[in-house]
Amino acid sequence: MSSCMKHILITDIQNRKAFDVVSILKYSFKNEHFILAGESGKLFCKLCYGKADFVTLRTEKGKDRFDVDFGALLDKYRGEEIIYIPIEENTTDLFIDYVETYQLPCKFTYLLPTTDIYRTFRNKENLNKYCLANGFSAPMMYAIDKMQEADYPVILKPAIGSGSHGIIRLYKPNDLTAGILHAIEKERYVVQELIPNGKEVKGAFFLCVDGNLKGAYTHQRIRTSPEKGGVTVLSRMRYDYDLIQQGSELLSNVKWSGLVMLEYLWDERTQTYKVIEANPRLWGSIMLSEYGGAYLLTNYVRFCLGLQLKEASVNTDRYIRWVFLMDILNLFKRKFRIKGFWNFKNQCFINWSYARKDRALCFLCFSIFNIQNIKKLFTR
Repeated sequence: MSSCMKHILITDIQNRKAFDVVSILKYSFKNEHFILAGESGKLFCKLCYGKADFVTLRTEKGKDRFDVDFGALLDKYRGEEIIYIPIEENTTDLFIDYVETYQLPCKFTYLLPTTDIYRTFRNKENLNKYCLANGFSAPMMYAIDKMQEADYPVILKPAIGSGSHGIIRLYKPNDLTAGILHAIEKERYVVQELIPNGKEVKGAFFLCVDGNLKGAYTHQRIRTSPEKGGVTVLSRMRYDYDLIQQGSELLSNVKWSGLVMLEYLWDERTQTYKVIEANPRLWGSIMLSEYGGAYLLTNYVRFCLGLQLKEASVNTDRYIRWVFLMDILNLFKRKFRIKGFWNFKNQCFINWSYARKDRALCFLCFSIFNIQNIKKLFTR
């Protein structure tokens, strides 16, 4: 162990995912020191997170602002060791660029793949090309400039993005309008075959070190908000061996290091799952990893601290809920008729479990009255 002080850096603390990450890690690592970084102020940090060092880190305003803030953070902790956790992709993009550009006055410890592989997985088009070229199951692709020759129907997706934002479905060549062509010119899109009845999406979650699997699990979506294509508000812990095996082979092939979520879509025609997206960072339901016994987040930090990894024991009878605000909205829309809604057995709760309840209430109030968070609820 190094003689210098170690810090665990959590970025984007204004986001709900980061709140859960801090709650879990403060519960699991009571004696470690945390640096909390984000765009919110010190009062927000104190009310929602308690005792911790707060630093401003602006990630939504471009590379120049980030570089200034991150440089100030490094000056403050010069000569000390910092563990970096990939909370959001945009922040990790900026972090990787900074590390490649400047000499760091601190020692950083983290698990990330090589820059080339990270950027390949970050981009849906590059990931799709890599999988098809290396024999991994993925949707058929078409060149944008040859879309008239494609085998319709097709689906257009922003190469970099998440959720359903920007997705366009074309069922025949005549559906390709001037407006769609204009959208494609403004933003990089990937064109794929539209998999029929392609609603069975499964997420597989992994922690790897140099391609060696250190932990994995899957989950089963039970309820989303909105009900069609929305964010997951109730899901169950699962361990789909075949899907984990399929994902492990891909990650081993690229010698992946770190956390990653792979999304697969079931193709009834070929009776196979096809990889459609990779998220090289923590996911919104990360709490289920801890509550369900996979310990991917805990073991990421334990590895960076040089500690023995916690032995996993995945419990497939565990659930995660996002009750307020999203599942409450479902209840109103369904006129208070949702089977099992009031059954809270074997469940953990986003932005509530693992946290002190006064801090959870403060964060809930912040989420309700924060304009940026409200906008995200209606744009995802």
